Amino acid sequence: MSAATADPAPLLALAEAARREGRAVEAAAALRSLAALLPGDARIRAALARCLFQAGAWEEAWEAYQVRFELMPAAFPRVTRPGPGGPVPIPPWRGEGSPAAVLVMGEQGLGDTIQFARYLPMLAARGVRVHAVLDRRLHRLLGPLCDGIDLRASDTPGRVAGLRAWLPMLDLPRALGLSPRAYRGRVPYLAAEPDRLARLRTRIGAEGFRVGIVWQGNPAAPVDANRSAPLAAFAPLAALPGVRLFALQKGPGEAQDAAFPLDRLGREIDNGPDWFLDTAAAIMALDLVVSVDTAVVHLAGALGRPALMLMHGCQGDWRWLHAEQTPLWYPSLRLLRCPGGGADWQAAAARAAQAIRTGDLPAPAHPG
Repeated sequence: MSAATADPAPLLALAEAARREGRAVEAAAALRSLAALLPGDARIRAALARCLFQAGAWEEAWEAYQVRFELMPAAFPRVTRPGPGGPVPIPPWRGEGSPAAVLVMGEQGLGDTIQFARYLPMLAARGVRVHAVLDRRLHRLLGPLCDGIDLRASDTPGRVAGLRAWLPMLDLPRALGLSPRAYRGRVPYLAAEPDRLARLRTRIGAEGFRVGIVWQGNPAAPVDANRSAPLAAFAPLAALPGVRLFALQKGPGEAQDAAFPLDRLGREIDNGPDWFLDTAAAIMALDLVVSVDTAVVHLAGALGRPALMLMHGCQGDWRWLHAEQTPLWYPSLRLLRCPGGGADWQAAAARAAQAIRTGDLPAPAHPG
């Protein structure tokens, strides 16, 4: 196959089939060869990144994951400095040298920010002045974690005088030179505000086994087609004796009807400009969270609370592909895939129900 006439689609399909069958190393080897032949094809490098993450080849995977800037260019930041002919792009920092200050630019969704915020104090602990441009809706939630860090709102233009180093937020583990064993860091790294926790504990009560559920992600996200479930799929949880279900869902999907008892807690919480403060308190007051892949999963994991994440049988997001059950990021999270490699969400929820019935649940995470 020559580079001039090559159509990589059939080979990409074969590599994807191999990855789905658990042969990620074999698929990655084929994709490396294909990428060498067609270096300008972002689809190949995106497929390679997924295989590498699944195989646990982290260092190479982080490098391949730079393809995200090409796939979604409007969604990713660029940092510039003044030049004689106009703004000049500053290359991202890759961990070299010892800069006095580093600007970290948030990227992608709120869940990404919650997941990778744990690395901001690690960067600051190296004697670096850290400026972080993040979604303002998360500033109060992340404030205690980011004590001493200059948090700036992503919807407000700004400048940092004398800036010489910046990087996208998801590049932090690589720039910090962390080994996979260190990706978890200290969990929990977020906490609920005491007054909100007291209020939500009273609101939820102590009766029964209390489960918070979330079924819908952001429909605008490219990955949403393979991560959101219908609310009706959670019926196996409602059928368990003694289980009380609380909807933590807000926004898209919130209005779906339930044919089972469901306390619509989401309507009452986080209705101000600061997001997830009440949700964090509710998660702390509940016994378990069962959710599809949303920011609430990351919040539960960052709080160290037991959570079960329902995910597509073979099309999970890159960050979960390496793990059969417990991902590197959150010790209190367990992944439950839809059986058969597809999107049988009710069957995945039935697996969650079985875990609750037998008591086979992840334990809360504790500092240490």
